[in-house]
Amino acid sequence: MKIKEVYDFLDSIAPYNTQCEWDNSGFMCGDLEKDVNSVMLCLDCTNDVIEQAVANNCKLIVCHHPLIFATVKRISDGTPLYNAIKNDITVISAHTNLDMADDGVNDVLSEKLGLSGCEKLFAEGTPFMRMGNVNEQSMAEFASFVAHKLGNGAEVYDSGRTVHKVAVCGGAGGEYIPEVFSAGCDTFVTGEAKHHERLEAQRLGINLIVAGHFSTEVPVLSKLCDKLLRAFPKHTICIAAEESPCKTVV
Repeated sequence: MKIKEVYDFLDSIAPYNTQCEWDNSGFMCGDLEKDVNSVMLCLDCTNDVIEQAVANNCKLIVCHHPLIFATVKRISDGTPLYNAIKNDITVISAHTNLDMADDGVNDVLSEKLGLSGCEKLFAEGTPFMRMGNVNEQSMAEFASFVAHKLGNGAEVYDSGRTVHKVAVCGGAGGEYIPEVFSAGCDTFVTGEAKHHERLEAQRLGINLIVAGHFSTEVPVLSKLCDKLLRAFPKHTICIAAEESPCKTVV
């Protein structure tokens, strides 16, 4: 298959034109017209992931976080971008477009945490989040469940409210606490929240579970892998071995 076929398929399930204005999803480096027989999926195109691709003779990496994000003024030896080009590996990113897509980061996170009756929750005019219901339970019970399901522990602010209506946002979603409050949710699960955002949750009286950027996003790779396998059944689609750069404790 041509790499462009994979690019076009990704565009069909998570359209690149839906990405945030500040994002850089899409083609990062390489050759879209090249023929490949395998694809490696990852959250971050690190040197370790590139080494795995080289070892498996994989010439296409699809990553969640863009390999090129800020302005690149030089391509230095030893950087992931240099190593991808050196090893003739094409890199494609699907970032905020995959966050928002149906069956994307936040739908998969909602499913993993057992939310029912899920709806899209908008912020800045985009469906960054999802919200749904769980059986009423204490914050301690729900936080323990989240930590177990995501496998990374969690940092918790307990407002004292029973957990029932939950919003989720994979990755860094702390800035959306006001929208979560306005939607009537009692609990918010996200990957990252800054100090002042945590204080805002406390002020508004919202339960907050900060479960790790990596841990709230990595579940989407299995869903994406399944979709690619159905679309390209004669090819190898694999997920790179990655670990969260940090651990949290509930």
